[in-house]
Amino acid sequence: MTRALVRALGAWIELMTRRAGWVIAIGVVITLAGAGYSATHLSMNTDNQDLISRDVPWRQTYIAYQNAFPVYTDNLVVVVDAPSPGAAGAAVDKLAAALRARPKLFPSVYVPGGDDFFAKNGFLYLSPDKLNSLAHRLTSIQPFLGRLSADPTLPTFFDMLDKAMAPDAPVDLNLSPVFRELAATFDASRAGRFYRLSWQQLIGGDQPGVSDQRFIIVKPALDYGALLPAAKPMQTIRDAAKRLNLDAHGVRVRLTGEAALSGEALASVTQGALWGAALTFLVVAVILYVGLRSWALMGASLAGLVAGLVGTATFAALAVGRLNLISIAFAVLYIGLGIDYAIHLCLRYREALAELGERVAGRAAGVRHALVTAISDVGLSLALCALTTAAGFFAFIPTSYSGVAELGLISGVGMFISLVVSLTFLPAAIALMKPWVPSAPAATRRRAPFIGRRAQRTIWVVSAMVALACMAALPFLHFDSNTLDLKNPNGEAVKTYRDLLAHSEHSPLTLVTMRDTLAQAKHLADRIAQQPHVSGAMTIADFVPDHQDEKLATIGNLALFMAVTPPDMSKRASFAARKRAIADFAQHLAAYRHRNTGHDMAAADRLAHSLSAWRQWFARQKPAAQKRILSDLRDRVLAGLPRQIEGLAKAMTASRVTQENLPEKLKQRWIGTGGQYRVEVSPKGSLNQNAAIWAFVNSVQKVAPNITGAPVLELAAGHTVSQAFIRAFIYAAAFITLFLLVLLRSVVDTLRVLAPLALSGLILAAATVVFDIPFNFANVIALPLLLGVGVDSGIHVVHRLRRRDHRRPFLGTSTARAVLLSSLTTMAGFGSLAFSRHAGTASMGQLLTIGMFAVLVTTLIVVPALFRILRD
Repeated sequence: MTRALVRALGAWIELMTRRAGWVIAIGVVITLAGAGYSATHLSMNTDNQDLISRDVPWRQTYIAYQNAFPVYTDNLVVVVDAPSPGAAGAAVDKLAAALRARPKLFPSVYVPGGDDFFAKNGFLYLSPDKLNSLAHRLTSIQPFLGRLSADPTLPTFFDMLDKAMAPDAPVDLNLSPVFRELAATFDASRAGRFYRLSWQQLIGGDQPGVSDQRFIIVKPALDYGALLPAAKPMQTIRDAAKRLNLDAHGVRVRLTGEAALSGEALASVTQGALWGAALTFLVVAVILYVGLRSWALMGASLAGLVAGLVGTATFAALAVGRLNLISIAFAVLYIGLGIDYAIHLCLRYREALAELGERVAGRAAGVRHALVTAISDVGLSLALCALTTAAGFFAFIPTSYSGVAELGLISGVGMFISLVVSLTFLPAAIALMKPWVPSAPAATRRRAPFIGRRAQRTIWVVSAMVALACMAALPFLHFDSNTLDLKNPNGEAVKTYRDLLAHSEHSPLTLVTMRDTLAQAKHLADRIAQQPHVSGAMTIADFVPDHQDEKLATIGNLALFMAVTPPDMSKRASFAARKRAIADFAQHLAAYRHRNTGHDMAAADRLAHSLSAWRQWFARQKPAAQKRILSDLRDRVLAGLPRQIEGLAKAMTASRVTQENLPEKLKQRWIGTGGQYRVEVSPKGSLNQNAAIWAFVNSVQKVAPNITGAPVLELAAGHTVSQAFIRAFIYAAAFITLFLLVLLRSVVDTLRVLAPLALSGLILAAATVVFDIPFNFANVIALPLLLGVGVDSGIHVVHRLRRRDHRRPFLGTSTARAVLLSSLTTMAGFGSLAFSRHAGTASMGQLLTIGMFAVLVTTLIVVPALFRILRD
């Protein structure tokens, strides 16, 4: 049967070479058509969740949650950081208004705790004790606010502070917060740095939402026809922040969230894939020329490579329709692996030319004869290698790991496409160009060494020691289930996301579940809140304040005293009045510190130091500059007052809150489309470490086994992928072992092929520990793939060694050179992935390169050592 196949291959190649022009023309037409089709029909999916099959139970749970609460999908989170709470609030108001002006691009713009409802009813969310404390403070400072609202100038402001520091001050106020804010204001003025005194912090520090970090949650209109669907909304947000000049006010705007993370991942992956493919193509071209020493053979091989790559992309467009964050690596993998068949064919062609002799080698008949000889000799091996390599890829198809299953399907079929191209297009191209590149006669080449018995024993001992050392590292293997570790660590969205993870009150890694009734949701939330590693559990009921009668009475009484009108900020004091007011304030501050010696004067001391440094700096300025400085100081001190007065006025109009009158945008986030009630669980402490995520999830699952959310998705995905990896490895190992037994018809020869692969696998596993490259969602394909790829070289080597050719040592044969060259090109493809900005793709490249190097060494050294090769 084998002889019949060889004869059929010979006849086929004879036909391909005699009709070479037609074969090339048809190949070019098919390639161009495929390129056009794949360019218009192959899309990109950047959703990490879709890397796992939708049929697994934990994904079904999350999909049901997404269907009930679509408002939480494909969001952009705008993180606004400012020097003070007032500046953060003002920046968020401006930016949110600018985004709401683009409703087609931003259908939903939500500011947590930032709409009129919370501005009006914010005091109701304070505890009774905190509200009473705030009411007392506001009542105490009302005369000061009233006077400052009537005359918002620096002299009035400092005069009020002078009176508050006097021994006979009408009200005993805690001046430390004012002193700290003023010290920061004077320091910023002297340094030319933006900072405004925070009236919100001074007057209403206990109000909900008082923070120098605020958020805007945006649901953008994504353009899935574009390479980066969220690119336009993200750029629009950045342009709006720039147009509002927020950075000049000390405000930093950052973007994260699902849409931003996906966009960054797609950008890093596509950029890495494009650069990787280009770099791989260049390196492969160099290796081909060095190995083949023929521009014609190199050009024919590269042309066939391009044709096969386009054919694989066309298959991907037809069979799958889209690429994911892992399957996009098919191009680089194809370039590194698909060229192997061309290398074996071209090197055997050169050898066949040398066997024919120089007299016939240049003739068309001689070229055809050399091609027929080469393909008859290696064609069957190439077909078998394509089958084993594809088996390594196909092993993931039956698993639930859809991301790698799609890569396996595309790349596995790509190996057969490469085989077909190598047996059709490549021989036709060689027949047309008729390259005359016979191998040098054996006598002119440096003789490669035979492996004798002593060398064999040394190799066996060293191999055993390496295997034992690598096995010692196996207990330290682990799987990194954190999808964030797969992304570009320097991306804005990733860095911002990690910043939020470090603070549990803003952590995006919350757990969620649903219940049919509010009573069930509240009962579950109460139980979960008692669990360790949980900081709190919320339902929509938590947005209905308790003790409302008592609080509304307190607010009503406070409103009688807080009749303060918005200040007229057009009023200005003279330059001389401002200078005199600051000088008087410095004297009163010194007297205040002197009278209170022995008390805690840290804030006053800091202010005195800052004020003294500012006055010395101010005195050195020219008169015109002094006027500008005092005008700027007035804005720094008083510009935030009007917004705070308006906020207080709104807070005095609070009314009873019920679930029915909560804002619709808020209810959409807590009551699902089918009437389900959402329970959200927040972690206690940082979740930047996987161990903390495990503890948090396990703690909550004891009470709510069907909980879902990002932490559950990561852990469940890690378990699913690790199980998929084990099954894929078993599938690949079982198929390849049975395949080798049938092919080689020898248990001993099968072990000769598999033993070096097992050693390579141990070396790769140990390398993940030594170099701290844990297995993850992207690089988990390494071991099954290397099993499929590595067995190819073993088949070639065993096939050659079984001939018992004593005329030349194995390392001097075209087979050894082909194995070396094909391994180098494969490593070039894998190695280029290691430079990707996408951390997952980079780790895949690193492990595959290490593994391929181990396969190369063990194949060329260990496999021959397992044969009893004697010296001549």
